[in-house]
Amino acid sequence: MASIRKRGDTFTITAYMGYDDTGKQLKKTTTFRPPDNVTASKAEKLAREFAVKWEDKIRGFVALDENRTLSELAQWYYETIAPNTLKPNILIGYKQGIYNHVIPRIGRVKLKDITPQMLDSLFRELQTSGNLERSFKLKDNTLFDEYGKEKFIKDKGLERGTFYRILRGETCRQKNAEKIAAALGMTLEKVFDDVTENKGMSGASVNKLKLNLSAIFTAACRKEIMRRNPCKLVTPPKVDTPPAAFLDEEQSRLLLAAAHEQSDFQLEVIINLFLATGIRAGELTALHWDDLDDKTGVLFVRHTLVRINGKFVRQSTKTADSTRRIILPAFILKLLAEHRERQKEYRASLRELWKNPDDIMFTNLRGDYLNGVNLNRKLKDIVKAAGLPDIHLHSLRHTHASLLINSDVTARVIADRLGHSTTKTTLDTYSHVFAASEVKAMQAVEMALFSTDKAINE
Repeated sequence: MASIRKRGDTFTITAYMGYDDTGKQLKKTTTFRPPDNVTASKAEKLAREFAVKWEDKIRGFVALDENRTLSELAQWYYETIAPNTLKPNILIGYKQGIYNHVIPRIGRVKLKDITPQMLDSLFRELQTSGNLERSFKLKDNTLFDEYGKEKFIKDKGLERGTFYRILRGETCRQKNAEKIAAALGMTLEKVFDDVTENKGMSGASVNKLKLNLSAIFTAACRKEIMRRNPCKLVTPPKVDTPPAAFLDEEQSRLLLAAAHEQSDFQLEVIINLFLATGIRAGELTALHWDDLDDKTGVLFVRHTLVRINGKFVRQSTKTADSTRRIILPAFILKLLAEHRERQKEYRASLRELWKNPDDIMFTNLRGDYLNGVNLNRKLKDIVKAAGLPDIHLHSLRHTHASLLINSDVTARVIADRLGHSTTKTTLDTYSHVFAASEVKAMQAVEMALFSTDKAINE
């Protein structure tokens, strides 16, 4: 039975929940304020009734602590729970999203005060004006002339690809801008212009935040820190995801021709492999030569390449279903064999300058892993020169899928080839392609059996 103690106009109610492993008594305390203008006896009666209901509600919630703030809960989750359930790169990305967009707004709110209505307002605000990430653009790239660009990169420990993108006039994040300004011994404002746009986040980005926040609340409920997950009653953010971009069959041929005409043979092989397999960019850049069985023509997709704290890390694939084997066409096997011989010759010419001893299938000029951002830029240069639609590396995966769909390959086979866990993912992602394919099938039947012109000619 909870104890009740009157303190001024309120009642302090304490429930005793047993003892912990050290023998310390566990207890929970709450405060009850009776309505105004009731007699003392009536107030005490209402306090007893409240105490019974409250004690019954918290029974079994030994660790219930809804007086802690969301910021405190997030810290607990990312230090004790997430490292055991999420891959390092995924954990970093999810944590950044919560700390960049959610904690600044409601981090100080106590868990007991977080409601579905509050979260509805939060997600609506994020979609309206949720971009808190500042963007910066270099004012004058001649600032590096006296140093020499390559020497500056090496001496200051800068990431080469990021540095040259900034030199080309592309925007960068505040962290990178501050690092370069500090390397120059100058203030951020002296070196960069703040070009941040006050715009809203996409529905897909807000929905990802909702899912990540819900995971924190779910963990708290399982550990009996919270009674309920307020995200479960939130109205899902509207997601206006455009259909996946891809090239048609003729455009794919034009891309392959353009890739053949340019001078980088490794890039030609990569583009061919993307179109032939539908492999993800991280999976392709993580390939080693022992992932290829050139006798059977099978490519084993077992790893993906991620960047953690500025360094490339080769880890297991996105999901268990992403680990798969893909049978390669003879033409691709021939390209890979030639690429391997050229790589051996180039590696021998570099000798000790070859940076990475690992047997990486596709490398940068020093034998290390390829940067997907740089690879994407090279693809964009090719498609632009060829007059093709503006696509990115992942568009080649979508192109592979669309070619299979239009060749009447079943959704199950396509899902297995792409590494989707279920055919639902495949059908949802490429619903517009399946719909177009069905229209073509209907037209083919109509022409064969029900065409008016055909009936007249007969």
